[in-house]
Amino acid sequence: MLHKIVVCKNHPHPLIPFLSRFGALFCILISLLLLLPVREYASNATVPSLSLEDRILRLHILAAGNDTSSQEIKLHVRDAVLTHVQDAVAGADTAQEAEDALAPLLPEIVAVANRILEESGVSYRASVELTTEYFPIKQYGSLLLPPGEYRALRIVLDEGDGKNWWCMLYPSLCFTEGITATLPEEEKEELRGLLSEEEFDTLFSGKEKKPVFRFKLVELWKKLWGRR
Repeated sequence: MLHKIVVCKNHPHPLIPFLSRFGALFCILISLLLLLPVREYASNATVPSLSLEDRILRLHILAAGNDTSSQEIKLHVRDAVLTHVQDAVAGADTAQEAEDALAPLLPEIVAVANRILEESGVSYRASVELTTEYFPIKQYGSLLLPPGEYRALRIVLDEGDGKNWWCMLYPSLCFTEGITATLPEEEKEELRGLLSEEEFDTLFSGKEKKPVFRFKLVELWKKLWGRR
């Protein structure tokens, strides 16, 4: 009697090639993420949580675009607005008093901003409001201002798609030489009066903090092997 020999072949499940490719892509993605640099601040990588939001009033101006003309117009608006409001906030003893002094001036501030826009020959206009905004960590001269939700006089030029400019209306730390300028001593002392000595010493390191970049993979390796 002849017996038929049946040879069975193993066929891979149709999902196996897909899962293999997915696993390979996942490993590549994780590897790329580990190689991305992480930005930190060299002399103070972790910023303490300081309750400054109710003691500071900020000015925040968003330009219409990032082209040279739009950025220059933004600075002209800044100068005109600061000139117009400086007397109103000069007599304030708290951030709330500064805001209360600015509230009735909002129509005038809009008019000042729009006058600059009209003189600059652009068709768009400004919108102005006193609002609460979230600000990320900001370097301001030798001051490293922690992130948080701050009250701000917010001026948006057109749709506000360009780079912004900001300063502190109260206390009066609105210098115009750029955010890396050195804070005048008298204005630093005004801020000292709003903070405890520990808070003041934490915010002012005596030198500007430079951002450094670390790689996640290197940091993970150090943690796994206990190396610092």
